[in-house]
Amino acid sequence: MNMPEKNIFDELLEKAEKINLQELLDKSMHEPDPNKRRVYDALYTYVLDKKQTEYINRNEFLI
Repeated sequence: MNMPEKNIFDELLEKAEKINLQELLDKSMHEPDPNKRRVYDALYTYVLDKKQTEYINRNEFLI
């Protein structure tokens, strides 16, 4: 069975995960175009959520 190719959105999200969170936040806060700002904000939220989930799932994380 062949593995399906990654679509452009999966590739975009993978690249976004590698971007510094501060850079995404800066773009989200300072982009003059409101449509682009919403995209940066969504990417920032997505990456932040992924990083938080990684930290929470670590064995060292105590609740």
